Amino acid sequence: MGTHGDLGNTLKWKPPFPDMTEVFKTHTKKAINDAVALVNAPRRTSRFDVISAWKALLAANGPKDILNNVRLLNARAEINEEVEKQTHTPPKFSKDGKIAVLRINSEMQVHGVIATRWAGYLNSKALEIIMVANSGYRPGYVNFSCRIARSARSRDPPVNIITSLKAAADLDTGDLVERMGESFARGHKEASGGIIPAAEFEELMTLMKIGEKPDLKPDDTTKKSKASPQKNNLMNYFAKK
Repeated sequence: MGTHGDLGNTLKWKPPFPDMTEVFKTHTKKAINDAVALVNAPRRTSRFDVISAWKALLAANGPKDILNNVRLLNARAEINEEVEKQTHTPPKFSKDGKIAVLRINSEMQVHGVIATRWAGYLNSKALEIIMVANSGYRPGYVNFSCRIARSARSRDPPVNIITSLKAAADLDTGDLVERMGESFARGHKEASGGIIPAAEFEELMTLMKIGEKPDLKPDDTTKKSKASPQKNNLMNYFAKK
């Protein structure tokens, strides 16, 4: 369940992974997916209730037992409500359009869920990475999760989130990388994130040029200069007809 939950239901179960043919004959992928979501739910709450998930796993003989666990069902409902509340935050883009950042303030660990959701929704030629930054999960820090935008998953060369994050941090001429610590750009190339002090996160946003307007292309300037003058003005409005 752990491997299936982390790598998704598109994973081909070939070595070094075990042969899951018989398992999927007994338990459907949907049941396993739903069980994974339920097991993950308690730790995402503000109580970080990992013990409930652990007890549910120990007591279960299969995914169906987990699907009927009341505590896990309540936790998932709680998380779903918070995700729905926070997920409508409008994104801000980097100057080059490659990174979209959504900022939320939640005591729950929902930034990864929201990043995954937006990664499947936002779409543009330039967009590569979705980042959701949560300033409410740990006081004084920003927990952030990054996912590759669906529209960028087939890019060549492939998008590497960790490389992109580190490249942005390396633009700093001081000691930002050291101050952010070892919890910056953790995970893997397609799903990374970190936990860094709030002040350092703002420095990172500046280096990424989040919220800055892109430079106008020469064609855009030409189009504006050739725009027809406005015909409706005050003099015309009050002129006798």
